[in-house]
Amino acid sequence: MFGYVKDGHVFGECKKSGLGLWECPPFLFIVMGFINICAMLGSYFLASRYSEEPMVAVLVVVSVSILILIIGNFVITGFNKIAEANLLKSEFIGIVSHQLRSPLSVFKWTTDILIKEAANKKLNPDDGTYLNILKENTERMIELVNLLLEVNRVESNRMMLARNPISLYKISEDMVNSVAWYAKAYNVEVELQPLPSPPDVIGDMDRVRMVVQNLIDNAIRYSQGKGKIDIYLKREGGFLKWEIHDNGVGIPREQQKFIFQKFFRSDNAVKYQTQGSGLGLYIAKAIIEELGGEIGFKSEIDAGSTFWFTLPIVK
Repeated sequence: MFGYVKDGHVFGECKKSGLGLWECPPFLFIVMGFINICAMLGSYFLASRYSEEPMVAVLVVVSVSILILIIGNFVITGFNKIAEANLLKSEFIGIVSHQLRSPLSVFKWTTDILIKEAANKKLNPDDGTYLNILKENTERMIELVNLLLEVNRVESNRMMLARNPISLYKISEDMVNSVAWYAKAYNVEVELQPLPSPPDVIGDMDRVRMVVQNLIDNAIRYSQGKGKIDIYLKREGGFLKWEIHDNGVGIPREQQKFIFQKFFRSDNAVKYQTQGSGLGLYIAKAIIEELGGEIGFKSEIDAGSTFWFTLPIVK
């Protein structure tokens, strides 16, 4: 066991499994052994001082300690198997996602070319329709693969984020403009409220854009009737708070505690939108917290939802 620790295998296994020391079974096993040794020595000295037959007490303590170590060994072996299975799952997702992304990208490029040729040659209108359906579903698959890759990075602690000054207001403005046609199709108006001299924040441009896009997309898809979505930015101490309010279907109160969990979709989400992976908010939470901010929401059934997050302002 000492060779195992000396060679750094314990810390290597913990790091490889993406676990902190106090969550890592091998490290906990060593701690348990150390505690048992201390208990044995303490009991021996106490028994020697206060008992006429200290060896009896020592034998009892040793027996109990051995029993605890045996049980602990079985428990930790089980934990190790769970950790290994989780690691294999993450590696499998990573490998499969990487393998899928390349052929899907090629498929998308090929479809784009066919759509252009169909438009130029003025083929049967149905041909263009079928090609557009193929393109839409290919893009959806690519998006899902990218989400799975991002989840894999989060779970394996390999999510590398840049920390540069970025304009959260400009990101929001660009995103509102880019979803204008999409919002119109849902009969929804998206409005970004002005903020005089918006400060820059510390963040990763691509990842923060992903968070903003996900929150705006959710607000649009779950709006009811003629929807109205407002986006606000405001200073709160050393942070800039981004907030989006919609008048959509809302989230059931009893399900709100699960909203940032992986693959979770509320009953209302499933009822009004069959599409969705349940990964967007899980990834958004990981990104914002890794950048030193916070994320949260409040929601009422049929009264809408307000999602928000904060990022540190550039000093």
